[in-house]
Formats: sequence, structure tokens, C-alpha cells
Amino acid sequence: MFPFHTMFSWRWRRFCRDQHGVSAIEFALIFPIMVTMYLGAVDISQVLTADRKITSLASTTADLVAQAETLSEGDLIDIYDAAGEILNPFPETDLTIVITSIEVDGNGDPQVDWSHAHNGSPRSSVNGVSIPEGLIEAGGSVVLAEVTYLYDSIITEFVGQNFEVSDSFFLRPRQTAKVDFQG
Repeated sequence: MFPFHTMFSWRWRRFCRDQHGVSAIEFALIFPIMVTMYLGAVDISQVLTADRKITSLASTTADLVAQAETLSEGDLIDIYDAAGEILNPFPETDLTIVITSIEVDGNGDPQVDWSHAHNGSPRSSVNGVSIPEGLIEAGGSVVLAEVTYLYDSIITEFVGQNFEVSDSFFLRPRQTAKVDFQG
């Protein structure tokens, strides 16, 4: 009679020597890691693309406002519509644009002349704004465009928090000492 433990050890040795299906097992172990790395790389490239678009959007918005002598509510709505096209193909639902005209009084203190916002709140003061040194002299003004975008990605579905991409841009008015807003 053949002992059970001998039969078991013989089958176990045969099983351990068998090489059939090893590559399938390796593939099954590596595939989820590779897919995760691929999706992560795609998502990071999309975030970087969104960041470049936000920088371009802030620059273009400030430039369009700085070229005007006077702006109306309709002009700003047109600028916001153009900004949405710059952001394309990303949805503009989570896009916030704040345009602010900052003046410096005779004492050298900056203050908000006017501010207008798309999907956000306009500025009421210059608190929290870091104006570059020497950009505005007394009696002058500058246009500030602040853009914030909440990027929703594949990763945020698991993490639960969107990436916030933002940029701001300062430009001096080109045609006049300050851009007037007639809202």
C-alpha cells in the first residue's frame, strides 16, 4: 500500500517543478500596478495641462482688461466667455475669475478701485494681495486677474478632494492711467 504522505509529497514536488502558467500569474500580479501607474501618469499630465491653461487664462484676462480704457458689465462677460474657450476642453463650471483694479493713493497705499468676479466674490480690499515691489507708483494703477480652477480627476474619485489650480497676473493699463468700470 502506498503511504498517503509519500503520494502527497510526490504531487507537491511535481506541482513546484511545473512551470506552466507562471507568466500568467506574474501578469495577473503586475497588471493592476501597471494600470494604476498609467492612469496616474495620464492624470498628472492632465493636471499639468490645466495648470498651463490657467496661467494662460490669467495672463490673457489681465491683458484684455489692461487694453481697455473703460469696461462695462457686457465687456467683462465677453472676457469671461473668451476665458472659457481658453480652458477648453476642461469644463468651466469650477472656474473662478476675479478681476480687480488696484490704485495707489498719494500716500503710496494700495486700494481697490473696482472688482468684478465670475463664479466668485469680487475683492473689497487688497488684503492678501502681494503686489510686486515697484510695480505701481503713487497715483498709478494696476489690473489684477486671479484665476482659480478646481480640477476633478480620476484620482479625486478615490481621494475625495479636487486639485486646486490657481494663478494671478498683474498688468498696468496700456491706454490710460487706470481702467474705469461702468457697471
